[in-house]
Amino acid sequence: MMPKNIPLLIILFLFVLLIANPALCQEMLTVGGVTCSSGELKSGFINVPAGSDGPEIRIPITVVNGNKKGPVLALTAGIHGYEYPPILALQRLKEQLDPIKINGAVILVHVVNIPSFLKRTIYYNPHDWKNQNRVFPGIIDGTMTERIAFQITDQVLKQCDYHLDLHCGDGNEDLMTYLYYTETGNPELDNKTMALAINFGFKTIIHVTADPKVQKASMCANASLFMGKPAITVECGKLGRTDEQDIVTILHGCSNILKYLKMIDGKPNLLFDPIWIKKTT
Repeated sequence: MMPKNIPLLIILFLFVLLIANPALCQEMLTVGGVTCSSGELKSGFINVPAGSDGPEIRIPITVVNGNKKGPVLALTAGIHGYEYPPILALQRLKEQLDPIKINGAVILVHVVNIPSFLKRTIYYNPHDWKNQNRVFPGIIDGTMTERIAFQITDQVLKQCDYHLDLHCGDGNEDLMTYLYYTETGNPELDNKTMALAINFGFKTIIHVTADPKVQKASMCANASLFMGKPAITVECGKLGRTDEQDIVTILHGCSNILKYLKMIDGKPNLLFDPIWIKKTT
């Protein structure tokens, strides 16, 4: 005679199988000084060594390592320290992500360019006066901006499968909301990057046809593309402001990508058919 509680036994067996089988769980992930096991969320820092031009820098990060296997998504904010909506959006996203419900892992880099953030300088690091988004992949023993870029490349970009570099109009820029899709000439990579651009959900997409493989990576997202990883650059916000709508719009886009990559439940909520801009002057 069959026991009446067979369904409960099956559920219990599947649960034990999931916990006991490491092949079904997300692997441990270490980023800078943060080590996260499957099902954990931890915050900490990536340390950038001191140099002749300034002290050690500590870049704040959060790692959300899901319970089940999936892609690793990196989100970088504060490449330019006066661009606040992406920084604020990642603070909120951190509170919304539950590692128990995530497939894969999310690396949140809250403020890449800490020196610029602290001094409220547009574009440039006040220690070496270099633009953080023009020096990737960085140099291990270079100037401060180059050392920061090296650590972000080494600790974050090399470990991710997809990358969203989040920007907005700096203190002197009155920008509309848009994002960049950069074509590389690699059809497989370009198709994945295009899908990333479409599913973020912005109305305006600038299609850059320059091939980063024949150029210096320079920009943060291009450094990921250079390594064969889909990446886009997002622009939402302006003039060093902290408008609520811009923060919400960035959060909505990040949520769309998490759903598109099947890292969380649901489908992307796309409000627009995108307009593609292929020539800028």
